[in-house]
Amino acid sequence: MGKVSVIIPIYNAEKTLARCLDSVINQTLNDLEIICINDGSTDNSSSILEEYAQKDSRIKIITKPNSGQGIARNEGINTAAGEFIGFVDADDTIEPVMYEKLYKAATKNDVDCVHSNYKVIYTAANMFQQSQLVEAMNIRIGKKIFYYDIPMYIEDIKANIISLFSGPIWNKIYKTSIIKEHRIKFPLCRMQEDTCFNVNTHLFFKRFVCIKDVLYNYNVHGESISTGISNVHFDIFDSFKDLKGILIDNGFWNKYENYYEDYIFLTFLIHFPHIPENQRAEFIENFKPYIREEKFENLKSKYLK
Repeated sequence: MGKVSVIIPIYNAEKTLARCLDSVINQTLNDLEIICINDGSTDNSSSILEEYAQKDSRIKIITKPNSGQGIARNEGINTAAGEFIGFVDADDTIEPVMYEKLYKAATKNDVDCVHSNYKVIYTAANMFQQSQLVEAMNIRIGKKIFYYDIPMYIEDIKANIISLFSGPIWNKIYKTSIIKEHRIKFPLCRMQEDTCFNVNTHLFFKRFVCIKDVLYNYNVHGESISTGISNVHFDIFDSFKDLKGILIDNGFWNKYENYYEDYIFLTFLIHFPHIPENQRAEFIENFKPYIREEKFENLKSKYLK
């Protein structure tokens, strides 16, 4: 059993895959299990994977028909034998010390999850932004603290669990035993699946910590389905249903219903600019079941001009 199982879903990533794999195999933490899920690629990704697997015995390749990133990650979770699980996207890279720093923070603080800061790189504009996780969490819960120990701040954090953990999965490591014990999986939707996974896991985590190191490089490019103009953004409504189901199934719906609505509205603001203009009225109409009538009418009047 390795210290960290790194799960990499791959679909037609021949342009970036080698760079991604190089950043993973060259980690200063050597005790890794590297699980690559070839999700029905039709380009040269398969050959690249085979080449790297021949050079590095830590690489395991799972080949499956294309079914989306979430299902590919679930395949990786089923296979993972490491103490912790981490996720990397095939068009991104990680800093050489990423998993060493995350693992040391996990063991030093005896926690179930470690978050790190990350860099968002806009390749076309040749610019980047850096996350400020601790500062953002301080603002959301209204307290100034330097790292998060859930037993100490459990009410503050769990009151904001949807907004705090609607972010990415790839800047973290998660304790494998908790994920498997509670059978936590990614939903089948293609948008906001990270939110469902993060909220679900953090409902069961007793302790976690944030470290300020910037360890993950998230590349935004014109081919990304999450940033381009596409009707795939309608998939967020599937994620809304999945997230509500998670809260209901675990007995948290009454506590989080108001926060859920706030999250729905925030998600609208994120995805609306990426909806084709001729589908925007339909997109807004789909929000009606998820927010109060007054807020829905304000949404329509402001964004349907």
